[in-house]
This record gives sequence, C-alpha cells and structure tokens, in this order.
Amino acid sequence: MECRYWQEVDADSATSTSVVRNKSSKSNGDTLLKSKQGADKHQAQDRYAVAIVYPFVTAMPNSPRSLKLSSKNLTIEEILEEAPGTHARDFFSLSLTSLGDAASRKRRTSYSMSKIHPWFILPRETEIIMAFGCVRAIISRKSAIIFDAHKPTIKQQAQRICENVQRKDFFTMRDGEILFHNSTNNNKKAHFEINMVEEIIREVCTMYNGRIRLYEPIVNSLMDRVSNDAFSPSGLYKLVPVKDSLQRFEMNVKGAIRCITDLLESDEDMNNLLLTEQSIARERNEVLPLESHASVELLLEEYGRQLNSILLEIDYLLQRVQSKQDILALSMDAYRNRMIRMNLYLSVAGISIGFGTAVAGFFGMNVINGLEEVEGVFSLVVFSSCLFGGGFMGACFTYLEGTK
Repeated sequence: MECRYWQEVDADSATSTSVVRNKSSKSNGDTLLKSKQGADKHQAQDRYAVAIVYPFVTAMPNSPRSLKLSSKNLTIEEILEEAPGTHARDFFSLSLTSLGDAASRKRRTSYSMSKIHPWFILPRETEIIMAFGCVRAIISRKSAIIFDAHKPTIKQQAQRICENVQRKDFFTMRDGEILFHNSTNNNKKAHFEINMVEEIIREVCTMYNGRIRLYEPIVNSLMDRVSNDAFSPSGLYKLVPVKDSLQRFEMNVKGAIRCITDLLESDEDMNNLLLTEQSIARERNEVLPLESHASVELLLEEYGRQLNSILLEIDYLLQRVQSKQDILALSMDAYRNRMIRMNLYLSVAGISIGFGTAVAGFFGMNVINGLEEVEGVFSLVVFSSCLFGGGFMGACFTYLEGTK
C-alpha cells in the first residue's frame, strides 16, 4: 500500500509540474505578444505626416507645368529614401513631431507656452534643409517634403505654396538685366528648388503681415480701455499679455531676418541653393561661378526688406505699449504721492492739535495748583496752546512746501 501511495503522489506532482510549466509557457507567450504589439505601436508612432510636392508629368509636350500635392505618413527610413542627401543631425535641427507625439500632446490639458521657431536654410549636395517659421521642409530638384502635415494650418500652407509655385512667373539675370519669363514657357522655366524656397519665405512673410494687421486694432482698443483705468492696477496687468505676445513675435521676426542675413553674407551658400545648376555643372565637370547666385541674392534682399518693415511695425507697437505702461506707472506714482502727502498733512495737524489737548489734560487734573482763582490765566493758557500748535503746523507746512 505504501508503494502505491507514493506512486500516486509522484504522479500528482508530475501532473502539477506539467500544469505549472504550461502556465509559464503561456504567460511567456502572452508577454512576447504584448511586447510585439508594443513595438508595432511604437513603430506606428514614429511615423511623420508629410506633404510632398512634386511635378506632375503631362502627355502634352507644350502644356503648362503642373504640380501635385500628396499627403503621406512616412518613417525616417522612408524620408531618407526620398531625400538621401540629408544628414541625421538635420532631423534634430528640424525638431520634427511624430504622429504619436502629436496625439499625446492633444491629450494633455496643461498649457505650454509656444516655442520660438527654428530658423535656418541649409544647402546640401542634393537637398535644401529649410526651417522657416512654422514651415519645415526638405527640398530637392524634383520634389519637396513639408513636415507636420497633420496640422490643418500646415496643410493649407502647403496647398497655397503648391498653387503659387505652379502659376508663378519668374525672372533671370543676364548681363546685369532682369529678364521676366512666363511659367508656361518650358524652355526657360525657373528651377523648382528656388521657387519652393521663395514661396515658403513668401508664405511666412504674408502670414506675419496679416498678424501685424491683427495686432494694430488690438493695441488701439487696449490703449483706450487702459486710459479709463489709469488709477487702477488692473490697467497695468492688461498690457502684460499683449506685450509678451509682441515680444515673442519680435523674436521670431528677428530670427527670420538673421537667417536671411547669414545666407546673404555667404556667397557659397547662395550658390549651393542652385541645385539644378550645380547638378548640370557637375555633369559637365565644371564649377558653377559665384556670380550665378545673383537672382537668389535679389530674392533674399527683397524678403529681408519686408521682414525689416514688419520688425519696425512691431517695434512701434511695442513702444506704444511701453509708453502707455510708463504713463500708467507715472499716474499711479503721482496718485500714491498725493495720498502720502495727505496722510502727512493729517499727521502734522493731529500733532499740532495734540499740544492743546495735552495742556488741557494737565490743567484738567483734580490737583490743586494755585492758579484756579487767578484771573486771566485760562485765556493765557488757551492762547499759548493754540499759538504753539499753530506755529508748529505752519513750520511743518513751510518745510514741506520747500519755501525754506
């Protein structure tokens, strides 16, 4: 009986061991499945919404050129296939936002202050890396990738840029003369990359012009409302948000001007923006002369002038807000000084009257002093108390007025 018992126990233990092993293998399989799903989800979150602009080939040889805009969700590897000349560090400079990061930011309830936009135009061998305002793009000779296309504003800007490039007339420099051409002329058409760079800069300049037009009525109405609250601290507080917004706007415009200025100071960088001409020169084993960037220089100088005009208008609005803030501060200081002066006058008057009350208190004590029956002493005491108190008040007021 003992042998049978131990055999049954061993069989039960073996059965339980197999069950535990089955459960362990099942849990490991679930863990691997969850980790695989998490990896797939993480890979899906690393996709970036882009808008790609590229020429659309038509069947008619003499038909006007047309561009096509398509939206895609690409990974970094797919973006590198579209733009092989882009360096890895360029993606850090662009500060791209993946679809997963954009979805997590939408779920956040805390307010975050908007950042200052990156500003740079970096020519590469076969691409142009560009971050100008809220538009971030990689431009090649045949296509352009505009990032953050999950935002409605970026989609609208990409559509406008595509339409403007498609119907754009252009000019070239020849022997110091500006020659204008129509965009339907295929023999002398402008280079795609230069048109894209210009339209992105123009889009940002147009957006900033519209923003400065919105600031003007806001500042004007604020000036009128603050004037009515000249002696209230809330008047100063109303100016702070507008001033902060204008200063942030000013920093963005200064960044754009600095980007264009740095590019204008480098003839080599302006020459490298001509990707098509550089490619043709390399095929011919030639070196593109530095004088070829004259059209690019004129383009950048024009938009630099526009941005400088916007900066002057921002400075004017900031000066108006600062002047109103200084006036309010002076008004508050004057009002505060009046209150302090009134308090001082009341204090001097109280001390002067206190002399008479002190003397009246001394003589009002129930103590025999021998002057109770003397004639004329009461009038003398009253007159002396008033004269001393009045003299002290007059001396203080004369000193406060600064006559002595």
